[in-house]
Amino acid sequence: MLLSTAGSATDTTVSIMGNLVAQLANLKFEGALMYVLLMLAAGFICLEGYGIYRAALAVIGFAVGYSHIHNFVKGFEMTEQTMFMVQVIAGLICAALAYTVLKIGIFIAVYHFVQANLSAILVAMLAERIGIPEIVYPVFSAVAGAAIAFFIAKLSTKAERIVVVCVTAVVGGFAAVGFFVKLIPVFPVDITFLEKVPQIVWTGAKVFMSAAGFMVQGATKEK
Repeated sequence: MLLSTAGSATDTTVSIMGNLVAQLANLKFEGALMYVLLMLAAGFICLEGYGIYRAALAVIGFAVGYSHIHNFVKGFEMTEQTMFMVQVIAGLICAALAYTVLKIGIFIAVYHFVQANLSAILVAMLAERIGIPEIVYPVFSAVAGAAIAFFIAKLSTKAERIVVVCVTAVVGGFAAVGFFVKLIPVFPVDITFLEKVPQIVWTGAKVFMSAAGFMVQGATKEK
C-alpha cells in the first residue's frame, strides 16, 4: 500500500513537471509585457552595468547561450520540450561561465555584439576592398564574420574595468532600443506611426543610449 502511494505521488510529480516544461517550452519571449520587461532590464544594465557586472554578464551569457544553441542542434529531431531544456541548459552553462570568469563573460558579450551588429558591415567593406567573387561571398561572410568577432572579443579581454563598462553600456543600450522597436507593433496603445521612423534614427538612439550609459557609469574615473 505504501509503495503504491509512493508510486502514485511520483507519477503525479512527474506529470506536473512534464506539464510545466511543456508550458514553458511554448512560452514565447515576445509580446508587450515581455518587451517592456526586457527593455527595462537592458536599460538598467546599460546605466548600472559595472555595479552589477557579474550579474549583467551572466544575464547576457544566458541570453546568448539560450538563443544560439538552437543553431547548432536544429538539425536534430527534437520535441519543443526537449529543445527548450537544451536551450535552458546551454543558457545556464554560458551564464555560469560568464559569472565566474570575467574574461569569458566579456568574450561572450563582445563576440555576440560584434556578430549581431558589426560583422556584416565590416565583412562587406573587406569583401569590397579585396574583391571577393559573389559566388563565394556567403562562405567568406560566415568565416570572416566569425573571425572578426573572435578577434575583437579576444582583444577586449585584455582590459577589464573599462571594457566591462563599455560592454554593459553598449550591449544594454543597443538592446534597450531594440526591444523598444519590437514593442511598437504590439503596444496596447497605437504607436505604429513610429514604424515609419528611418533606421538611421534608431541607430542614433542606440548610440546615444550607449553613450549615456558610458557616462553614467563614470568610465573615465575609478570607483
